[in-house]
Amino acid sequence: MGYRRQNSFLIFADPYAPDEEKSLSSAEVAEIEQAHEAGKKGRIEALVWGKLGITIPGLRSEKDQLDILRYKARELGTRVNWREATPETLLAALVASWQENVDRLVQAVEDSEGAEEAQEFRKELEADTSVTGLLTEYPIVTEADVEAAKTSARARVYGPSGAGWLEIVQSVQDDSITDESTFKEYLRTTFRDTNQKYLRDFAWDVYGILTSKASLPDLSYRPQRDGANTVRFVLGRTDRFGVNVAASGTQWDKDKQTFVLSGETSAALWVKVIDGWSKDGNWGGYLQITCATAKGQWIDSTDGWVRPQTSKGDPVTFYDMGPYYEIWQKDRETGRPLVVDGGTLRFVNGATPTRWNLQDSTWD
Repeated sequence: MGYRRQNSFLIFADPYAPDEEKSLSSAEVAEIEQAHEAGKKGRIEALVWGKLGITIPGLRSEKDQLDILRYKARELGTRVNWREATPETLLAALVASWQENVDRLVQAVEDSEGAEEAQEFRKELEADTSVTGLLTEYPIVTEADVEAAKTSARARVYGPSGAGWLEIVQSVQDDSITDESTFKEYLRTTFRDTNQKYLRDFAWDVYGILTSKASLPDLSYRPQRDGANTVRFVLGRTDRFGVNVAASGTQWDKDKQTFVLSGETSAALWVKVIDGWSKDGNWGGYLQITCATAKGQWIDSTDGWVRPQTSKGDPVTFYDMGPYYEIWQKDRETGRPLVVDGGTLRFVNGATPTRWNLQDSTWD
């Protein structure tokens, strides 16, 4: 965060920026890395399961069953009591609705083609279990069910059917493979035929797991800028800057009896550092306006109020506080902090500095 800007940037108030950046402790990092290493065996097992055509079911609760049945009920246009429904009562309502459709279709066939054709048609329809078998197709799956499936899968992996795949795993894990070069040499000498590409691909997948590093969460603070907290020219003026300034002015239209746009706008303030310096993450210099409004003028704060003027004013210093900046007229020893006073920017002696953040331009 603490680098001197070379191009134009916006300034925006960020009063809710945290006091300091969050970071993981060494113990938390170690815990994540240990969990990642411990999980490698399971990920390699899952690769072999895929090669053996083994699918491990996912957890499915009664609520998941209800969601599936409710979706089917909507498809069939079946009315049910959503609050009181259980999987069993919902299925009963679905089956009843489905049976009504079957009876109606069968009656239509009987009317047009006779009873014998209608009975054959009924047999065909009732052989369809897409509704009656929903609970069988989507059973509740508990953690115990998942573990049982994994235990059965491991028995196959470490049995005769998984032996060939495990041999590749063990070869890739061998101490002789110390880096990618030795791994590629193993591939070159072991899988020479072009029809062994699927074995080479499997070995690459195993190698990718074995050499993978734990992904650490990014806890760094990300400031959020919006139109309200952006520093702008105060509406209708070019000699003051503020925040929570309306981007466009309005006026009352007595004919329409409503507020309409007045044509006045409050441009966002873009500035650039001139004659800048940086030290220990803090930086500063003279601020020159680069947006169309008051372009080329300088930021002045002689009397405390921040305003544009045609000549250089006091320099400012941006103090890097981690998640935010403090902005000071001159510096902390000889100047004043930048605050928001009644929605307008002002440098005030003895005030608690406002928390600020910046957004870089993409156009200069």
